Amino acid sequence: MSDHSENVVRQYFSELDRGRGTPAHMCTDDFVFHVAGFAPMDLAAAVEFGQIFFVGLPDLMHPLEHVIAQGDTVAFRCRYEGTHTAAFMGAPATGNAVSFQGIGFMRVASDKIAEFWVSPDRMTMMQQVGLLPSA
Repeated sequence: MSDHSENVVRQYFSELDRGRGTPAHMCTDDFVFHVAGFAPMDLAAAVEFGQIFFVGLPDLMHPLEHVIAQGDTVAFRCRYEGTHTAAFMGAPATGNAVSFQGIGFMRVASDKIAEFWVSPDRMTMMQQVGLLPSA
């Protein structure tokens, strides 16, 4: 089961980056997205939330750096890498390259993502797009 769950998560991220948006077809009908600091989101809200990133960082990629699977749960550490070429979270385009880490968990059910918890390094992201001064 662990290997299968890991493969589903890897496929999710591959389709996320290739399709430039949340691969809704890979999520269960009762999918829940948990982003640290935000209220839980259903699939429609998660798709909308993801679009904010792909509009502001149109070349955004999520390379997985570390993946650990146990049963139906997969833990990961990834990077968010892209170029800030359009307005993003209130910041006008800077042309800056962004690269920051995130950690998360996904739960797989019936070959789809049922739950997704993620905690990105927002401080670094906000510094790189000019919303906060660099340290």
